[in-house]
Amino acid sequence: MAVEAIESVLPNVQVEAFIRRYENAVQLEQCKMTFGGANGKTTTAVGAEWSVRLDTKGDPDRLEGLELTAVFQSTGYSEQTSASLSFRFSEWSEHNYVLVPGAVYNGNRFNVRKLPYAPCWTKLTERGPNIPTTITDVPRLSIERDHASAFHLLTGDAATPAIGAFDEKSGNGWLFITEQATNLGDTSMHMEEDDDRRTAQISFQAPGVRPDRKYEMTTTSVTSTDSGHDFKPGETVVLKTKIYRFPCDSVNGLFEQFAKVRQQGMPSSPLAPSLPLSAAWEVQEQKYNALNWNDQLGYYAVGTIDMKHQDWQIGWVGGGMSSYALLLEGSELSAQRALDTLRFMFSSQTESGFFHGVCYKGQWYGDEFSDAPDRDHPEQWHILRKSADALYFIMKHFIALEQVMPAFVIPESWLAGTRRLADAFVKLWRSYGQFGQWVHSKTGDILVGGSAGAGIAPAGLALFGAYFKDKTYITVAEQAAEYFYLQFTKQGVTTGGPGEILQCPDSESAFALLESYMVLFDESGDQAWLTRAEEAALQCMSWCVSYDFRFPQGSTFDRLGIRTTGSVIANVQNKHSAPGICTLSGDSLFKLYRATGNGLYMELLREIAGNMAQYLSREDRPVRGWDGDDMPAGYMSERVNMSDWEGQAYVGEVIPYSCWCEVSLMLSYAELPGIYVNKKSGDMTVIDQVDCSLEAAGKDGSKLTIHNNTKFPAHIKLLVESEDEAKQPLGPCASVAWKRIAVPAGETLAFIL
Repeated sequence: MAVEAIESVLPNVQVEAFIRRYENAVQLEQCKMTFGGANGKTTTAVGAEWSVRLDTKGDPDRLEGLELTAVFQSTGYSEQTSASLSFRFSEWSEHNYVLVPGAVYNGNRFNVRKLPYAPCWTKLTERGPNIPTTITDVPRLSIERDHASAFHLLTGDAATPAIGAFDEKSGNGWLFITEQATNLGDTSMHMEEDDDRRTAQISFQAPGVRPDRKYEMTTTSVTSTDSGHDFKPGETVVLKTKIYRFPCDSVNGLFEQFAKVRQQGMPSSPLAPSLPLSAAWEVQEQKYNALNWNDQLGYYAVGTIDMKHQDWQIGWVGGGMSSYALLLEGSELSAQRALDTLRFMFSSQTESGFFHGVCYKGQWYGDEFSDAPDRDHPEQWHILRKSADALYFIMKHFIALEQVMPAFVIPESWLAGTRRLADAFVKLWRSYGQFGQWVHSKTGDILVGGSAGAGIAPAGLALFGAYFKDKTYITVAEQAAEYFYLQFTKQGVTTGGPGEILQCPDSESAFALLESYMVLFDESGDQAWLTRAEEAALQCMSWCVSYDFRFPQGSTFDRLGIRTTGSVIANVQNKHSAPGICTLSGDSLFKLYRATGNGLYMELLREIAGNMAQYLSREDRPVRGWDGDDMPAGYMSERVNMSDWEGQAYVGEVIPYSCWCEVSLMLSYAELPGIYVNKKSGDMTVIDQVDCSLEAAGKDGSKLTIHNNTKFPAHIKLLVESEDEAKQPLGPCASVAWKRIAVPAGETLAFIL
């Protein structure tokens, strides 16, 4: 198709192609190709002649999109060269919402403060409940007119190699999706706005070159190590782009379209071969009792007790969350230690009703990452997300105890402490009309506001109100969730989940809000919360890797055959993906699927939970850390490094720490069905590491066949529902009542449902 014909179906967008020459990552020359029909050509200053041919199929206005293939060829030698396919918007606005899944949300157009890692609020003068969203020096479009506005990324920086935009004025949405790599290596993705912000250019380049500078660890000022390719005569490179244009009247419309096409044309990705969830549980429970148990103080540490932030942190990275999984599924010893962990938690409550965030060797600390004397009372700073997680999981402990230990009497001090915690959130809401991101640990006053960091607090308040039959807390939960929806979910930006990224957009707060909306729907039946949960889930999906990244040959993850589909990018600052959701099982996606019947949510959950166990270090399959040593059995690292944000040498390598993702895997076994069957529709989803088939068995019903193709025995949770049963909310701790199926290693079991 001729360029003119392509542009006729892409109004106000010009298709351009360039050849760029570099000295390392410094651009020496840019040659725009001149088109005649579907063919273009140019000649570089050193005499290298280039041609490009454009092939197209499809329609940008239809669901399959317009597939544009550009075949570049050099007829001579062309050193340090890269080929680029670009799309120039002639009618652009800086108010357009720009998305790169997992990397850029609303263009990352926020106030910026340049700080080394870990960036701390105590270094900044900006304080108070109403500060504007403030981020670190990450790739972004600029809010300042006197600064260049552009970002340059490699495909590994994104959950899906895509750039999207929503133009509210025209009512259009756009998505441009490319492939991870060409035969020359990973592709780069670029967006640049002209000085007047009235035109903009989206482009993809092979091999990928980030000009001059690149991003590493909170700064965009690191010298780029990218380089072009030395082309020989006749050598080619092929760039493919899928283009979608669609009517769009909201940010949610952009995420909705993205959810439909993020895996379009990709081969179906089977779960990574691993071990059954029950076998992974056995490895993890043994490790937690051997290495995570603090015998002196009586609690399950979040990692190992020999490091400050690995000893105890409430919420966030697993403190008081692993104990919930161990209470539901653990041995008698594990369950008793889970209760001891609760006792320890309540000993950490401050006069404000919130909790101390960190304990190390018996001493309490604030949540700031430095106790340097030049900081502003770092011991007083508390990440509210931690206490929000605590409230939610304390309530889940209480509800679980009624089912797994009905004879256990919850101590009055625990009940009173939980009420103090819930009251602290109510007081915050009534005082500020928000919860904020950081609070003073003793007074409970907001130190830094304006984030979705405490997004799971409405879920905790709603469970508290239902448990104690007090509508006051449910009312505050609904009001706070409404605030979170209007200020964050509806705007397409969620911030404040992690404690060391200032307010960069992140996945953790997105999933926390999904959890709150689903709890409110389950408790109230109000369809408005279901609608908001769907919007949140679509944003969560944008953080989840949609394909299997090809790691550098010989890297740890290449040798292990790691499949990245379903891993979750942390945030736009810490540009690694991770095994699982920090720190949840994702059962809110399962509940959302049951309530809506939308298979996208169940498939996403299958990818997240079903692929987690491959990251678990085991005696028979150890995972080697980047220190060169094999991690102990039961360790899981949070690093799924597709990006070189820590340096190129760390792509496909893992930090050798015991991390929160271990808790996410434990929660997945504790809360999710390994096999789910809807008898009415005949739909079946398999999350566990077994092969299943479902076939009609005459009048008797359906025959379910389970084959355990692993070398480990499997104890699988099976949930079979009728259509009417699937419409009823599950509530917390539903998994306790599900059927358990034992399938020995290598054996097959069949039975009638």
